[in-house]
Amino acid sequence: MDKSKSPAVSVIIPMYNTKKYITQCLESVAGQTFKDYEVIVIDDCSTDNSVAIVESLASTFEGRLQLIKLKKNNGSPGIPRNKGLKQAKGKYIIFLDSDDMFIDTALEELFNIAEKTQADVLHANRFITTKDKSEEFTADTEIELDSWEDYLPVKETVAISDNLSERIKIFSNKGVIWSCWNKFFRRDFLITNKIEFATITYSEDMPFCFKALCLAKKYVRIPNVFYMYRYRQGSIQHRNVTAEQLIKMYLEVLIEGTKVFDEFMSKVSFFNEEDNLEYRYMVIDFFIREHLEYFEEVYEKYPVYLIDVLVREKLTPIFGHNAAFISYIFNAANLGSRVK
Repeated sequence: MDKSKSPAVSVIIPMYNTKKYITQCLESVAGQTFKDYEVIVIDDCSTDNSVAIVESLASTFEGRLQLIKLKKNNGSPGIPRNKGLKQAKGKYIIFLDSDDMFIDTALEELFNIAEKTQADVLHANRFITTKDKSEEFTADTEIELDSWEDYLPVKETVAISDNLSERIKIFSNKGVIWSCWNKFFRRDFLITNKIEFATITYSEDMPFCFKALCLAKKYVRIPNVFYMYRYRQGSIQHRNVTAEQLIKMYLEVLIEGTKVFDEFMSKVSFFNEEDNLEYRYMVIDFFIREHLEYFEEVYEKYPVYLIDVLVREKLTPIFGHNAAFISYIFNAANLGSRVK
């Protein structure tokens, strides 16, 4: 890469305590067939030796790796990713989690398709993972193709409809999953539209990718499989936490996430037109239903009356004397959704 000019691609990697995986992650970037890139690793105050490992590998990238150390832990990859976006110089942006990997032709394939299609966003709905959903990727690991989308994978590169109502229907039916790491973004598109990650504990990429879906002039689905995803027990949703901690975390995401979606849609004229109000409801309904599912593990640990106490405690500062009513509705919705 010519250091006197901006790179073609910025690879943004948020990192927190991934000493077991960060070497494989960075080696997958260093081994790319496409070399016109920069790597930005943003450490969210790791307490293991992840930072030392990154520093030891920096020379491999010949000046193309930048390590940013945040001053305080944020508990969400959204804030580190936003920091990476502000530092990025590439024409295109791609996100890589610090426990995952790219196949060696990932950047070359994505850059060539993006240049050819002039897309704002490239979107792949399949990825590689371990067949038994274990954490390890070794030479002997059995792998398989996986997808979290209900749409069939495309067999060729194709732009989705530019009709916003159609895009929302696709989104609300899990047709384009909201993970940020299965996408390739044009950086000036993100900057011009001020698309940043929500500062919530998890699902921070859901409103990010929804905004991109709504605002992209050209949103292209591709058949390429370029990402290796690790099902890791140490991730946010697999940590050994109490039911009380889970309730607080999940409620915060529900409340703040709904707010982020609603504030965005209030600024888009389409969602405020009388004939389109159903789509605004559709988006909020989808977000809430998806996240209510996470509460199932809480109801398996606590009786409902104790959950009610914890929910009221979290909701009272927001809803005041109506917190009891909201808590009842919340529990009724959760319990009702579990009836087969």
